[in-house]
Amino acid sequence: MPRVSNEHWVQVKELFDAALERREEDRAQFLDRACADDVTLRKEVESLLQSYDQAESFMDLPRSSLPRSRL
Repeated sequence: MPRVSNEHWVQVKELFDAALERREEDRAQFLDRACADDVTLRKEVESLLQSYDQAESFMDLPRSSLPRSRL
């Protein structure tokens, strides 16, 4: 697996932050322009956005709907 440069991760973070500032329905069009033909860049940003959205919705769940710990 090739090493990814620091500059690449800076670009990923900048696009992720910029995408978060947009409405969810506008993000795909933004990424179309921002990532152009860089499929790897787009997948990384989309993966972060998906994780962010899932984490946010997880925090909105009522405590009673979460599985109980067996500890």
